[in-house]
Amino acid sequence: MYIIGLHNDEDAGVALMKDGVILEAISEERLKRIKLYKGFPKQSLSYVLNKYNLEIRDIDYFAYGWHSKKKDCYEFAKKLANRIILAINRNPNCSDIIEDRLEIECTRDKSTLAIFELEMKNLDISNNKIIYLDHHKTHAWSAFAPSPFDEAMVFTFDGRGDLKSGAVFYANKKIGIKELDYLLTFDSIGYLYGAITKYLGFTPHRHEGKVTGLAAYGDFSKTLPIFEKLINWENNTIVSNLGLYKPFFSITNNLSEQLEKFSKADIAAGLQAHCENLLVHFISYWIKKINFSGMKNICLSGGLFANVKINQAIRAINGIDNIYIFPHMGDGGLPVGSVCYLNYMLTGHSKTAFPMVYYGSEYTDEQIFNILTLYSDKIRFHRIENKVQRVVDALIKKNVVGYFDNRMEYGPRALGSRSILYHAREKTVNDWLNKRLNRTEFMPFAPVTPIEYAHDCYIGWNKTHICSYFMTTTYNCSESFKQKHKAVVHIDGTARPQIVTQDLNGVYYNIVKTYCDLTGEKALINTSFNQHEEPIVCSPDNAVESLIKDNVDVLFIGNYRVSKS
Repeated sequence: MYIIGLHNDEDAGVALMKDGVILEAISEERLKRIKLYKGFPKQSLSYVLNKYNLEIRDIDYFAYGWHSKKKDCYEFAKKLANRIILAINRNPNCSDIIEDRLEIECTRDKSTLAIFELEMKNLDISNNKIIYLDHHKTHAWSAFAPSPFDEAMVFTFDGRGDLKSGAVFYANKKIGIKELDYLLTFDSIGYLYGAITKYLGFTPHRHEGKVTGLAAYGDFSKTLPIFEKLINWENNTIVSNLGLYKPFFSITNNLSEQLEKFSKADIAAGLQAHCENLLVHFISYWIKKINFSGMKNICLSGGLFANVKINQAIRAINGIDNIYIFPHMGDGGLPVGSVCYLNYMLTGHSKTAFPMVYYGSEYTDEQIFNILTLYSDKIRFHRIENKVQRVVDALIKKNVVGYFDNRMEYGPRALGSRSILYHAREKTVNDWLNKRLNRTEFMPFAPVTPIEYAHDCYIGWNKTHICSYFMTTTYNCSESFKQKHKAVVHIDGTARPQIVTQDLNGVYYNIVKTYCDLTGEKALINTSFNQHEEPIVCSPDNAVESLIKDNVDVLFIGNYRVSKS
């Protein structure tokens, strides 16, 4: 049985499952070279079908993690009505905000759905093959099905989806996933973060990570009281003060006037602290309320969990044993969630293997050679032996290395298949390399560390911390690590590591381990192989063009070493 998962909103993509096994997962942005591409994933669908020699007629079902036909219409309508009554009783002037929120969300969803259905019709896909699924439950399946847990609490938070902004679920291998409660869009923490991202001069739904980095430079106590008035923990849930708070990528004039007296760093710090506090309250409440066999495993998905500092705060909650954050936590991960969800509906199988995120395109040495020859007037290249030592030699000579090998990563993090590598000793690299890549970043680069050294570097790290293999959470760093690896430690003493192992990372692990053993260091810089506002490189020609632009000093691609002429 073949199932294809499709997503055609922002960060569109495709996943392919055969008999419960995920064969492929890819985001359209990588193929179209448009960051967070929004639209029907035509190239991704063609790529997947062609790679596996499939036709549309061979696919049994198409799963779509949005626009579900609500089976609980009465309960949803009752919740919505009660929330509107509460808002208007508190602030009669907020009715316009409520009306605008509902109109914009429903209009946009209707438009996205119409595009999806038109494309499916053009592909001659019958309606009985298309399964529409709840947005947040799809996120939940992306988190639970690939996790190592047989039982867990699942939390999903984002800007919005099917009129929800967050939800909590109980998940069990035998019974699947049961929704316990949810938040409506009016109480969206994701929109709050996006609105302040825009207020600070960045692009919402794209540059929230810059705000997270900037927060470390500010004093949260100066602005925290302002954010507490907008949206807060109340009666065991998260409730916004509509009127003061506006669940859009914009803020009210009143809020703008309150914030304008503070520095950008203090605003970012107050926002970050408040969002951490809200999520900790929400999750702490539910793990105490629902006690399942004494286990406290947590699964997380949704765009808000791209925030690595929030994830660290959640991991520190008393009573939690372990957390799993789906590596492609935003809406780009919906295709995987939808195939896992539908597979459970059809077969009753709730778990799906997902050991790493190397699911994208790959190239043979012959294909790489043919592409390199097209650039022979601009580059020099030759086939190499002992690739590990050659890469390590380049790193020891302080070369900025572009590393391209095997299948491309799925998700927003470069995890050693499409990465830029450099030593982590010098703090100034955060300035000059970011400028070289046309980036404006406040966070330092992320470290990649062999598993053998992780205990010495990251306080509280444990090999069962699955999220550390995907670079989805921060850790407080040891003093010795901070002193020796200044390029990858943030001002607050934290880092966002990727821990690598032989089993999970192969040759990439061998490179990092060999480098560390030879130098006495315990990490390298690993940053994504791309310029600012570009998707991570996908194909050999993308990598060569990045080299030609001087993003890197030398490129190792497959079994070839490439430099500029």
